Amino acid sequence: MIVRADAAAAAPSRPPAATVGAEEPAVRTTKDWQLSLHLVEERDTTRVHAVLDAGGAVLHSDAYARRNPLDDPAPAVGDEFAVGRALIDLGHQLLRAGTRHATGPTEE
Repeated sequence: MIVRADAAAAAPSRPPAATVGAEEPAVRTTKDWQLSLHLVEERDTTRVHAVLDAGGAVLHSDAYARRNPLDDPAPAVGDEFAVGRALIDLGHQLLRAGTRHATGPTEE
């Protein structure tokens, strides 16, 4: 027995043509945020200053990492820890800002 699928039924569904009173399609926007990281290594300490320009709102974070005297020198590891800590802090700042904007002002 040969079963043939109807071409119209197999075609992917498409949204219906625009109708009166229908919502307008979503508009795509593109944004560029700039992240700047300034690292300073001094002996066994790496310090980082991170600046995030989030489309006009500028966030800052300072973080550091210090090598354990028992560990072998590995400056790249200090960079990774210090930058990671600064980025985590920026992430927390963004989440707090988003919460404030979503919930409105609160009494403190």
